Amino acid sequence: MGGIASVLSILGWLGLSNAGELKDFLADSPPSSSSSAPYTSSPTDRIPDDSATGAGNADEPEPEPEPDPDPERSTPTPDPTEKRFKAISVGDCLAVYDTGRGGTSVDWSVGAPPDPVSCAGERAQVQVTSINTDCPTSYGKSYWSYRSATTGDSTKLCLTRVYHADYCILGRQSGDSISLALMTAVACRREPVPVPYNQIMHITGVYRAPAGADANNCRRVAGDQTRYWAALVNDGATLLCTTIYQGS
Repeated sequence: MGGIASVLSILGWLGLSNAGELKDFLADSPPSSSSSAPYTSSPTDRIPDDSATGAGNADEPEPEPEPDPDPERSTPTPDPTEKRFKAISVGDCLAVYDTGRGGTSVDWSVGAPPDPVSCAGERAQVQVTSINTDCPTSYGKSYWSYRSATTGDSTKLCLTRVYHADYCILGRQSGDSISLALMTAVACRREPVPVPYNQIMHITGVYRAPAGADANNCRRVAGDQTRYWAALVNDGATLLCTTIYQGS
């Protein structure tokens, strides 16, 4: 009896009159908040990592390449002096000489090689014997080098002096001794000469050197009393004879 009374009390509290109404009530009620609903994982949007492959976003345009801020950097301005040096070939003769104004250093008469001239003509003052090699610097030999600030390349011309009778060179006299500046050329006239030189030397002859040649072989006629100063050039093959210039 006590159990039936309890059921009736619950029905009354819920406002129901019998057990059938209780069954219908329970069927229509939503589940309690403490009920466990089935778990369904929500899908996750995965953002692809393009850093490893370098791929860009397909929806974004490829970036335009940045223009070169200095277009001239890729096409440097040609070096005209270098071009002149590189145009010279072995065997060429040039109207180039040492002015003497550099003292013991060579001061070439022009800043860049001019066009070659005939080696048989009197304008030829030097001949190119080799290029970009170790150049000999014995009597009558020197070199002319140039390094381009544009390309950084160097060109070196090895030169042998070409002598002509009746032309003049510079000399440095000390007592009876005269040192000949064998790469120089100067006009044959009395005028001040660059330091450290003090004489203008007149070339009286250019000869094939005999064995043991010296200034005595420079005499042009029997009984010639002229004072000569001589040098063996072209590796001793040529005798160069000079006197102090006496002209006006």
